[in-house]
Amino acid sequence: MQPGIEWWQKWLNNTPRNEYFQSLRSYLPQLCINPHHGASKSESYKHLVLRGNEINKKEHNNILQLKDQNGFSVRLVEHPCGTYPVIDVEDVNDFLSLVRCLAYRCELKQIQSSVHAQAISGLIHWGLIRETNLIERCQLIILHRSPYSCLPTSVIPGKPTTQEWLEMSQSWRLEHELTHLATKRLAGEMRLNLFDELVADALGMLKALKLFSADLFRQGLGLNNDASTTSTGRVHTYLKGLNENSRKQACIYVLKRAQELEQLIAAGLVPKERMTLLRYLINQKLDQPFTANNWF
Repeated sequence: MQPGIEWWQKWLNNTPRNEYFQSLRSYLPQLCINPHHGASKSESYKHLVLRGNEINKKEHNNILQLKDQNGFSVRLVEHPCGTYPVIDVEDVNDFLSLVRCLAYRCELKQIQSSVHAQAISGLIHWGLIRETNLIERCQLIILHRSPYSCLPTSVIPGKPTTQEWLEMSQSWRLEHELTHLATKRLAGEMRLNLFDELVADALGMLKALKLFSADLFRQGLGLNNDASTTSTGRVHTYLKGLNENSRKQACIYVLKRAQELEQLIAAGLVPKERMTLLRYLINQKLDQPFTANNWF
């Protein structure tokens, strides 16, 4: 069993669902802090998160509150690369607060409106630290229930109903984030770049829709056919730090690789089985054409 998963199993067994949030922030004190600029360098952050001290009366007066606590739930999900805790939330503002607290150290980080999921690794979790060891860190996934990347049902193959599309979206979203964590396990790092988004979306789309469409990937990422970007697309998250020419070239490359992948999968030249496909993809490169003769 993975280090830490036994802790989660015991916690889930011993905690009523309506007490999940209140209980969890005793172990993840990041969830006690309202996100704000400079939060990660504040005395409260050092006191609660870095030192694992109990919340004091002054801090308690400004504690984070969820808008929909009944919409907050936790489960364990199994994957060939491990078992991971997944937090599901119904309210989008609660999702943003959780991501800012857990992924961005309580900083008021700008998050693209088309982002509705986050995989997190290396998280300080005082339940694990106290019961396992001082260096143990947490991996988890946060999901917001909504259409994947804000895509409308009209562009989804098979024209699903609104409810069907929501269920597909959650399946796609979960597999996408599991793939990021699996990539970390297999490649040694969880990279925030366009290539890993293609990898994760390929696995997620195949899981949810039983196909991979380069055009649907393009729309979900927030790219136009000419590789220009939409204003609200997820793509902006993965282009930070690049100059204008590099941004454009990265977008051109990822569209080319998506087209190649669609053709290879449709022709049966690369495997569809999730782990075999993942191992194939993480050995490819964004700036080089995909080949069908080295996946094994």
